[in-house]
Amino acid sequence: MHPILASRRHLALYLMAWLPVIALLTVAMVLTGWGDWLQSFVFVFPMAVVYAFLCLAAWYPCRAMPLNSEKAEMALLTHLAAAALSALFWVAMAWVLVEGFKRSTLYAGTTGLTREQNGIIFISGLLLYLLSVAIHYLFAAAEASREAERRALEAEVAARDAELQALKAQLNPHFLFNSLNSVASLATTDPAGARDMCIQLGDYLRGTLKGGTEPQPFGEELKQVRRFLRVESVRYGERLRVVEEFEERCLGVPVPPLILQPLVENALKHGIAGLVEGGEVRIGARCGSELLTVWVENPVDPESRPSSGAGVGLANVRHRLENVFGEDARLRIGRSERTYRAEIVIPVTGDRAMPEPRSDSDG
Repeated sequence: MHPILASRRHLALYLMAWLPVIALLTVAMVLTGWGDWLQSFVFVFPMAVVYAFLCLAAWYPCRAMPLNSEKAEMALLTHLAAAALSALFWVAMAWVLVEGFKRSTLYAGTTGLTREQNGIIFISGLLLYLLSVAIHYLFAAAEASREAERRALEAEVAARDAELQALKAQLNPHFLFNSLNSVASLATTDPAGARDMCIQLGDYLRGTLKGGTEPQPFGEELKQVRRFLRVESVRYGERLRVVEEFEERCLGVPVPPLILQPLVENALKHGIAGLVEGGEVRIGARCGSELLTVWVENPVDPESRPSSGAGVGLANVRHRLENVFGEDARLRIGRSERTYRAEIVIPVTGDRAMPEPRSDSDG
């Protein structure tokens, strides 16, 4: 169905757009001496309404024969022929109306249409139909543009989803490999510890599988990181100490899923794991009116050489921030003699009022 006919509001606006046409044709009929203002208006009005609906038929050949296709020349010839036939139909309809109106007392004294008046009606009909064709092509181009934008957006969302799934696939096997090795080593020396680690590992994996691809409150992201750290604490024991420094208002700010865990895993892998005595991993967040800043700090061996690259995990985080926020977000990393710090800065969006996560056994 034609998009204008599918909506009463659109149809009403379309018919209102014909009011200037009715006014101009009425003036033309009066100036050429056919009749007075009332006679000319009553004659022009039904003609214009019928022709308005006739011009809507241009929508279908416009859709079938785009100008950018191989049928462009055929399309132009088709529209010219349709415009000429429509204009002739309009002249014939005018002649029929005039012959019928002659019997009415309102049209007493009027004559048939002159050659000049027929020419005005024919040329007006030709131009109006061609104008309708041009407008329909503009509508078709706008519709194609919106469809292209929709497909591009769907492709972008699909790419982000695939990227997140790839990140999960990268994190989980590595994490599972270390965790299962720890469970195996604890099974003979500390059965209770092995059992506790299995329970914590199950909670963590359940949270990972349950998580979607849409932004979630920072509190949910923090909750999943706590599950991860509880599993790792069984492996590291007293060598791992975690300190949290975050503002309560940060918990409801939406963030991309799995944006914090790669920083924490990087802190364990390149910091705590390389120190015999272990150390503190500090996780912090502060929230302003426009920006949320999240950071992870960990101790490093002062005698170790800095890594030449940021690592796959941090590279993934940086890439995902660029995809979601563009230039409005950034990942900053820095190292002093004994401390390594990774910091994420993301904009606080209009969805900031997301509900804070309910406290449960994971809190």
